[in-house]
This record gives sequence, structure tokens and C-alpha cells, in this order.
Amino acid sequence: MTLFRQMGFKITLILSTSAFALQIEAPPEITEQISAYVREAGAEGKNAILEAKVIKNTQCNAFALKLTDKHSGKTIKEVESCFADLPNATLQNAVFEVLGHPKINAENSQLSENTKTALIGIGFVAAGLLLYYSNPPKPVYGTPKLNEVQK
Repeated sequence: MTLFRQMGFKITLILSTSAFALQIEAPPEITEQISAYVREAGAEGKNAILEAKVIKNTQCNAFALKLTDKHSGKTIKEVESCFADLPNATLQNAVFEVLGHPKINAENSQLSENTKTALIGIGFVAAGLLLYYSNPPKPVYGTPKLNEVQK
């Protein structure tokens, strides 16, 4: 009887851990990236199905992600994101958006790329000037000896 109870407990434990896991339905080439982004977002334990598709149009290639509840079958959230230059960043943003996390967007930041480059350049120049004037360089040939000056 004890062995039967232990087996029943193990089966219940296995079923409870597998019942609440996010199920990913995606093409094999992007499944690994999606699962990594889901782990990064901390949403492995969500009781839902994440469907992902790659849509290729003449206007833009896009990722279509759809999050549905496992029990009711209702769509929780649906996102479609076009990508041109950075497909991995677009996929990450789409997964985060579907899961309800803030979107990471480097393209629409408050500082433009030229401003960031100028600020980094100014920082390097300032650091160089501080290093140069805080410890002035020594002469290459050294100072003349006192005996040589008297002769």
C-alpha cells in the first residue's frame, strides 16, 4: 500500500509540473530563440500556448505571435512585428510584448546614434586630457647631468 501511495504522489507531481508550462508552437528555426526569450522573461510557468509564425510579404517580413489560454482557448494577446535589419531583436521584442513585459527598443531611443557617438567621443577626449595633465610625461632623453652643464 505504501508503494502505491508513493507512485501516486510521483505521478501527481509529474502531472502538476507539466500541466503549468508554456507550450511553444513555432517553426524549428526560431523555436530555440523563442524559448530563450521566454526563459529570460520568466514566463515558463504560464499556462498558455504561444504560437509563432514567420510571414513573408512583399511589403515586409514579419513575426506573428499569438498567446492563447490552454483551458478556454481564448486569445490573450496577439502581436505582429515587421523586421528588416535585426530579426532577433524584433523577435525578442515581440515575445516580450506578447508576454506583457516592457519592450526593449534600441531604434526609438531618446538619443539618436549621432548624439551617442558624439557623447562617447567627448568622454574619450575628456579622459585623455585628464590623464595627460594629471601626470605630465617625462622627457624622452632625460635631464642633463649637473657635471655636463658646468663643462
